[in-house]
Amino acid sequence: MALPTRSRVLLPSLGLYPPDTPPDLFDSAAAHFSSVPWCASHMRPGSPDGPDPVLFVPQGFNPASDSEDQFIGSTLGKNPRALRHMLCLFRPDDAGHLRDPARPVYRVSALFSLGEDGLSGYPGVLHGGIVCSLLDETQGIVHELNAALDKATTTSTHLTAALTVNFLRPVPARGELCVTAWVESVQGRKILMGAELTGADGSVFATSRSTWVALREKL
Repeated sequence: MALPTRSRVLLPSLGLYPPDTPPDLFDSAAAHFSSVPWCASHMRPGSPDGPDPVLFVPQGFNPASDSEDQFIGSTLGKNPRALRHMLCLFRPDDAGHLRDPARPVYRVSALFSLGEDGLSGYPGVLHGGIVCSLLDETQGIVHELNAALDKATTTSTHLTAALTVNFLRPVPARGELCVTAWVESVQGRKILMGAELTGADGSVFATSRSTWVALREKL
C-alpha cells in the first residue's frame, strides 16, 4: 500500500500552505461559513478569554494529485450540486497547545456546505452513504491534523478498521452541516473515536463510533 504524500492541510494562521493549493480555497470557505450565522458562531471563541478557534481546510479537500483524496476533494468538491465548501476547526486548550508536540489535538469540527440536492437519496434527504462518509472523513481529519502539526503521538498512518453509524433522523440534502469528531481512547495501535452530525439548531442527525488502526512500519 502506498502511503499518502506529505500533508495537504491548509492552515494559514500557522503558515501551512501546501504547494499548488488553489489561491482562494481557504478564503472562499471562511467567507461562506462566516455568512451563515450558526456556522459563524462555531468560528468564534468559546469564551471571552478563550483562545480563538484555529481554522483550516483539510487534506481531503485539497488533493495533492489525481490519484488520492479524490472522493471528497474532486468527485464531491468539484461538483457544485454536491459539496460546495468545507472548513474545519479546533479549539486549542491554551496558547501553548499548538506548538507542544506532546499534546495532540483530540477534537475537530468540520463544516460542510451541500449543493442543490446533488447528494440526495429520498427527495430532500441526504443519502445514507454520504452521511457515513462525512462522519468517517471528519474522524480521519483528527489524525491528519496531528500529523500536520508534527505531534509526537502521531507517527503512523491510521486507517478505519470499523465504523458504526446510528441514523437518528433524516438529514437535509442541502445547506450546511457540522460534524464533530473526538478521540475516546488510545489502546496501543488502536484509537477509538466518536462523532456526531448536527444542523443549524443543534439537532443531532447521526452519531458514529469507530476504530482506527495505525499501519505497521515495514521491516
